[in-house]
Amino acid sequence: MNKQKPAIPNNIKWLQRFFSVAGHVAPNALLPVLIKSIFTPKKQTLKPPHIACLEKGEPFTLKVPAFRKPKQTIQLAAYRWGNGDKLVLLVHGWDAKGLDYYKMIPPLVQAGYTVVTFDGPGHGASEGDTSNLVDFKELLPIVINQIGQPYAIIAHSMGGGASAHMLIENDIRVERLVLLTVPIMTRYFLDESFKFMRIPVKMQRAFMKKMNEEFGEDIDKYNLITRKEPVKADKILLAYEEFDEEVPVSHVTDFLTHQPTIEPMFVSGVGHARVMKDPKVIERVMEFLQ
Repeated sequence: MNKQKPAIPNNIKWLQRFFSVAGHVAPNALLPVLIKSIFTPKKQTLKPPHIACLEKGEPFTLKVPAFRKPKQTIQLAAYRWGNGDKLVLLVHGWDAKGLDYYKMIPPLVQAGYTVVTFDGPGHGASEGDTSNLVDFKELLPIVINQIGQPYAIIAHSMGGGASAHMLIENDIRVERLVLLTVPIMTRYFLDESFKFMRIPVKMQRAFMKKMNEEFGEDIDKYNLITRKEPVKADKILLAYEEFDEEVPVSHVTDFLTHQPTIEPMFVSGVGHARVMKDPKVIERVMEFLQ
């Protein structure tokens, strides 16, 4: 399936040229610029479907520590629908927001679930400027502590990767976990970002060294194929777009080989970002939750 790629904005073209030249000369000096460009999400405005969904819900706020700054807190915009006994937590991906689940929220509420979602740091209506997968992973237990134990987590893209790693590393277990087009290998996202921004190899190495120092761990740890610990969920559904340009299908098949108990769902022609809105995916998710 061939899709026309969107035009690259002029400011991004300028950064590409800048990094491709200056990255050879002063890679370490330019790291703050590169880090900000990679870890700053784009703010998306609310569209009529978002607003209609919000009007039926209950907005509230969550207070969480700023990433790796425990003495600083930020407020996250959060939303709740329904009053069922079972809580379903929805986690969005990069450059997205909780209300992007506007197609999935009504059937969940109609099925009797309480539904909660939130905008991650720097996303939607939440405070903050930058974020990353590790940030999402570390704030999820804090969010769960404030909203209560979820029966299920439904998570898309980077939010799905963060949710899976969170369930590996924390003493939290859910009965159902739905992963929608999640990145299996975080390093792949970084390598693709380097390629897109035309980052010289010398600067790539400096970036990875800096990130490993700042995070206090090897970023290559965030590879679901190589992690030996179990994802603590009774049942897991993994939905993937066959022609996903952001997550190679080969990564998925490798992961499923190592995780034979996970239920796969391959879809075609939906697209990475719209999988959460696809009627067939929503129908399968509703069946899986029951």
